[in-house]
Amino acid sequence: MDIPQDMVRRVSRSSRAGFEVRKLQTIEARRRKDVEVLLLLNNGLVGKKLFEDFPNVKLLQSMSAGVDFIDFSSIPRDVNLCSNAGAYKESIAEHVFGMILFFSKHLNRNHDRLRKGTFEVSTDGIFLAGKTIGVVGAGGIGQSVARVAKAFNMRTIGINTSGKAAPNFDAVLKMDRLDDLLKKSDFVVISLPLNIHTRNLIDAKMLRLMKEDAILVNVARGPIISQADLYTHLKAHPGFKAGIDVWWTYPKKGERFSLDFPFFELSNFLGSPHNADGVPEAIGEGKKHAFENILRFIKGEPLERVVDKANYKGFGGVRHP
Repeated sequence: MDIPQDMVRRVSRSSRAGFEVRKLQTIEARRRKDVEVLLLLNNGLVGKKLFEDFPNVKLLQSMSAGVDFIDFSSIPRDVNLCSNAGAYKESIAEHVFGMILFFSKHLNRNHDRLRKGTFEVSTDGIFLAGKTIGVVGAGGIGQSVARVAKAFNMRTIGINTSGKAAPNFDAVLKMDRLDDLLKKSDFVVISLPLNIHTRNLIDAKMLRLMKEDAILVNVARGPIISQADLYTHLKAHPGFKAGIDVWWTYPKKGERFSLDFPFFELSNFLGSPHNADGVPEAIGEGKKHAFENILRFIKGEPLERVVDKANYKGFGGVRHP
């Protein structure tokens, strides 16, 4: 990954210790002991050999908002891991509403009718104003989703671990009130990390709590929703709709993408290839966000987005794009 020169200069000027930015493959063996920070790409894998080669690493900074792709068992206890949560929040929020509007305004159905020569005016679209959007994960992405929702005059409810107020939300609940959020929401957005507490969080029981015509959008991680339960629910409830940008499995390069269930045969399902942040500006925003935290480390300031490794026991090495 290329690092903009202005970030390189900021690092070199920020500390008397003389930090510099180098690509991993350019670091001579004798200098590996000097490496204190590693910036991880989205699909980079961390293993024990990494820490044998670079024994004095103190900070792993992920470019990805989610960190479930990392082999947590290999990370030494004294090494901090920081996510890049919130780096891509604006582009992802736009993608969320792309999916919501696709379903709410029946864009694909109406386009298909016109393509076939049928000019049929319908009044069964969904008026967003006054509706409730529930965001499971009221962090950076969730707050941006809620900000856009406010432009549509929607009511916003969020979930976070503390239940403390967050920007752009009318109400924020703790996770133990997830039932309430699902029952009240016309739209549900999943934007929280995948960890030991959130795997299969949205299962058959939770899906049954949601409204018959609710729209569910997942831009977090696939396994937060039970794949089998979601397919069964979509099949049994044609008025219920789901937009999915993140998946339970990913193909290796050159492989064909496939799922355990034929989701794409359903008219109430919409998929995108993990590219909610797929705009040219996103990578630049991600780099800046990650480097701001690296600069905090160099200056001896408190780090942001430090991951509690206890929440990721058993995770290790699941590749994402």
